[in-house]
Formats: sequence, structure tokens, C-alpha cells
Amino acid sequence: MSNRFHTQRGFVGLYLTIVVLILMLGIITSIGFGVLTQQRIMQNIVQSARAYAAAESSIEDVLIRLVNGQNVCDPPGSPPCSSALPISSASVNVTISDIVAGARTITAEGDSLDRFRTVRVVYEISSITPGFFYGAQVGDLGIEMENNSGIMGNVFSNGDFEMVNNASTTGTVKISGAGGLNGGKITGDAYVDACTSSVITGILHANTQAGCSFASLTNSDLPIVPIPLPLSAATIDEWKNDAEAGGITVGDYNRSSGSSSLGPQKIVGNMTIQNSAQLILTGTVWVTGNVIIKNDARVQLDSGYGSTSGALIANGSITLENNSISSGSGAAGSYLMYLSTTSVDPAITIKNNAIVDILYASNQFVQVENNAAMREITGNGLRIKNNATVTYEIGLQDAAFTSGPGGGWTVTSWKEIE
Repeated sequence: MSNRFHTQRGFVGLYLTIVVLILMLGIITSIGFGVLTQQRIMQNIVQSARAYAAAESSIEDVLIRLVNGQNVCDPPGSPPCSSALPISSASVNVTISDIVAGARTITAEGDSLDRFRTVRVVYEISSITPGFFYGAQVGDLGIEMENNSGIMGNVFSNGDFEMVNNASTTGTVKISGAGGLNGGKITGDAYVDACTSSVITGILHANTQAGCSFASLTNSDLPIVPIPLPLSAATIDEWKNDAEAGGITVGDYNRSSGSSSLGPQKIVGNMTIQNSAQLILTGTVWVTGNVIIKNDARVQLDSGYGSTSGALIANGSITLENNSISSGSGAAGSYLMYLSTTSVDPAITIKNNAIVDILYASNQFVQVENNAAMREITGNGLRIKNNATVTYEIGLQDAAFTSGPGGGWTVTSWKEIE
């Protein structure tokens, strides 16, 4: 009996020992598994942080290179491009887009031991969007049209609108305040205080009318509130400063052959581009005197402008004539604007089959004649005659003007993406 009791006690002791060992083994295993899990988590955190740091480092490197005009592609070339870069213990794949609507995206994917982090930056050129909403926007001096001239687009004027000899517009015409409309044909609606001898195919909104024809007549939505021209004096001065910051040339700038590049630059003198010469604008140009573009000459923005627009500014008058062509960079949404601040009438003259995008005279008349063609006109006054036509292009309202591809760029978005 005693031996059996001792045997049972021994068995119970052995059983308890085994149970304790199993429990201890379980605890040790659990602790070990937890430690390994924490190590894996820490390793993931460390490697993920390395991947993110590598991606951000690559973005910063690309931005510095872009600012300094250095190559950002491997092999060397112009964006868009993709490059694989080793960064410390990680690797990075960087993709740089082309310029679209004045901005490019830079995407960097960091890889550290198969832990991936991706950072994307939006890098935009500093720009101003004036908002050219009309085929013609005119100030207090009003509009004079004659001899089969036409405007294909909406018109806004703070002054009277006179139309004779088969002049016409296609679109809505709005004349602010007590301004009057006299003569011509408007294929669309008209908003005016007083209408005289005009043909309106749509609704005439007028307080008085004499000899006008229309689809219907109402005096609702009057008077039209005057609106200022879209560019402020401060903006124009800023563009002039951008041009001057690029350098100053004293003396007239003349080209009669070959191809030349210019900008940003201030010309203290006059500018004449003629006889099939080509001028490529690489930045804003400010001419203190007069500008003449004639005889098959061509002026265009550099391709680096992408889909943004640029300006050539003159303190004096601007004359565009004799089959000259002026244009943007060639990309959709890019336009070249001629801007005159002179108080001499006319501030800008375009004639004899000249072609241009945008004309802007902040203080005086723009005069258009003899089959000239353009996309938009803004001026304190406007004269159009002799078969000249303004054809508004959809998209001009979003035209973004910059001081050139070498102008100021800013980071507008910096974030991690999936």
C-alpha cells in the first residue's frame, strides 16, 4: 500500500512537471514568436522608412536639377522620362512627365527589400490666367466695325458699338451702362441700353430701340455692369520686371533673316522683325519703343513654354502686317499675346493678311484691317474693317501666361500615393 502511494505520488509529480514544462515551453514560444513578430514589424518599418526617404531624396534631387537647368533623364534628354537610381541601401524609379497645362508631375517609387513607398510632386510654372472670355472685350472707347468685318465670338464693350457696311458678329453682344448699338447684324442676343437700325437674330434686351429687328424684345437683365479689362497695371508691370530681370539690350533690335532666340529681355529701343526672319521667344520681351513685324516674318514661343502662353510687351505702338505670323509654342492651349501700353491711337495695328493669337491695348485702340485674322482682342477701343475677322477659340479663357520656361516654378503638391 505504501509503495503504491509513493508510486502514485511520483506519477503525479512527473505529470505536474510535464505540464509545467509544456506551459513554460508555450510561454517561451509565445514570447519568442512575439519577439520575432516585433522584429519583422520593426524591419518593415525601417525598410519602409528607407524606401520613403529614398523616394523623397530623389524628388529633391530632381527639383534641384530642374531649377538649375541640369539633366534629369537617364540617358540624357528632355522629359518625359523614367530613371532608375540607387540611393544608399534602396533603389528608386523616378518618372518625370512632360509639361501639361503649365505643370509637370514627378513620381518617385522607393524600394528597400521589396518594401515600396511612392511620392508624387506637382511642379507648376508660376502663371497668371487673365480670363479671356470674349472674342472682343473693349473698354470705354467702344467698337467701330465696317466693310464686311466680323467677330466670331461673344463681345463685351463698356462703350458704344457702331457697325456699318455689312459688319457682323456671331455670338452674344453686351454693352454696359448707357452704351448704344447702331447698325450691323448680330447672330445671337444683344444687351444694350439703346438699339438703332440693327438686325438681332436672337433676343434684344434694350430700354429703347429704333429701326431694329429681333426675334423678341425685353428690357430685362439691364443695365449691364461695366467690367474692367482683364490685366491689371500691376500684372503688366510684373511682366515687365520679369523681362528686365533677364537682361537689358540698349539699342534697336532688328532681324531681317535667319532664326534668333530672345527672352526674357528688355529692349531699350525699337524692334523690327521682317523679310522671313524668325524670332523665337524664350521668355517675356519688353520693348520700350515701337514693334514692327512684317513681310512674312514669324514670331513664336519656344517649345519650352509647352501649353502655357507668353507675351511681347511694347511701351510704344505695335504693327503686324504683310503675311507675318505670330503664334504660341505649338502645343494646344499656348498663345502669344502682343500687349501695348501706349496712349497713342492706334496702339496696335494689324493688317494685310497678318495672323496672330491675342492683341491687347490697355489704353487705346486696336485697329484691324485688310483680311487680318486673330483669336482674341482686348483693348480700350477697337476698330475692325476691310474683311478682317476675329475668330474666338474655345480655351482662351483658360490661357495661362508665364514669364517663360525659365520663369518661376513652384511645388503645388507633395504627397505620398498608393
